[in-house]
Amino acid sequence: MEPMIDPSLPMSANARLFIWFRVLFNARFYYPIFTILFLDLGLTLGEFAALNVVWAVTIVLLEVPSGALADRFGRRPLVIAASVLMVLEMLVLCAMQPGQPEVVFWLFVVNRILSGAAEACASGADEALAYDSLPPAERTTLWPHVMAQLMRYSAVAVVFTSISGAWLYTQWTKWPVVLCLISALACLAVAWRMTESWAKPTQAHVWHSIGATWRDILRTGAWIWHSQAAFALIVVGLVFDSLVRVFMTVNSNFYRLIGIEDAWFGVIGSATALLGLLLASSMKWATLRWGGVANFVGLGALLWLGLWGVASARPGWWGVLGVVPLFVGMRFLHFFLSHYMNAIVPSEQRATALSFRGLSMNLAYGGMTLLFGWHTVWLARDMGLPAEDMAVFAQAIQWWPWVFGLMLLVSVGVTGYRKINSKLQEA
Repeated sequence: MEPMIDPSLPMSANARLFIWFRVLFNARFYYPIFTILFLDLGLTLGEFAALNVVWAVTIVLLEVPSGALADRFGRRPLVIAASVLMVLEMLVLCAMQPGQPEVVFWLFVVNRILSGAAEACASGADEALAYDSLPPAERTTLWPHVMAQLMRYSAVAVVFTSISGAWLYTQWTKWPVVLCLISALACLAVAWRMTESWAKPTQAHVWHSIGATWRDILRTGAWIWHSQAAFALIVVGLVFDSLVRVFMTVNSNFYRLIGIEDAWFGVIGSATALLGLLLASSMKWATLRWGGVANFVGLGALLWLGLWGVASARPGWWGVLGVVPLFVGMRFLHFFLSHYMNAIVPSEQRATALSFRGLSMNLAYGGMTLLFGWHTVWLARDMGLPAEDMAVFAQAIQWWPWVFGLMLLVSVGVTGYRKINSKLQEA
């Protein structure tokens, strides 16, 4: 069954396949028990943080070059490569066995490298492939409809994978991973059906093409630096995403802190996904109705409220309710970034520019994860407790709203409200 996009809109096959690709690539069965999976296999919280840094560094090294290769040689090959790497990533997870922490650690290193490479290849290329296949005169109008459909189908997928993944983990720890392998194979089949939508430039000699690719990277980086709106979007994206994504990574540990039983993790993930399903139309409406600055100001306030919910860590279901703004806000964030960034980026630089966006956000996430790991070690020494102790974790998350507030102030100073307001209003 294909996604139910309004048949009166001139959508391309790539737009429909893009929705399927994103759903299969991102909705993974082990997400509800992600942190627990690492820890139950014998790793420490510090090793878990280090592995996420490995993941982020891999993306930092590969994301922009992969986007430039997509603009130079075609977006479809990069999307296929991302699917192949996802299959390999899941095969490595399937090979892991508990009780061998040294072996498990290095297998996780390989897994994180493959996962980062897959994210890097997909980032920018899949979106550019779909966006440039839409009628040029109607892209800015049609794209919010595509993204709204993506949000709805992603929400349904998250509900299914969260409930089944968390429950199946209690039956056999490998079930979530095996099901992810199956979805990775389906993702590869979808990517194979996509068609190239960009009239890529050709070069006579491979070395000349490689040199041209690096010149493309430098040219796009310079364009972003001098484009007030593009630069502001990247800064806002990394500030809003980094700390909140750290919470998304360790949320199962947070639920244990506030006394929620593991069996409920999948239900919580499903409930927050349903919010995305219900709010998809609101995201589209806000994008088409309000200006960019107004949307991001409201979003910043929403995320700050959610981080206060994290810091408060109220016991039981009140604590879960307190962090709902983070789940809602992250969906709005990626919706807004996709719309405004695509609206201002030239087609010939689209995949590269979108990769710069992904690079900056993942670099910030990796840095924030590393800081979180260092902070927990510092607090553990000060408190005289092991770094894995819940009391250390509870103390660390109390800093988060203040850190986010400081980052907001710095981002406003760097970008400047008045300079970017008119540019984003035009998008």
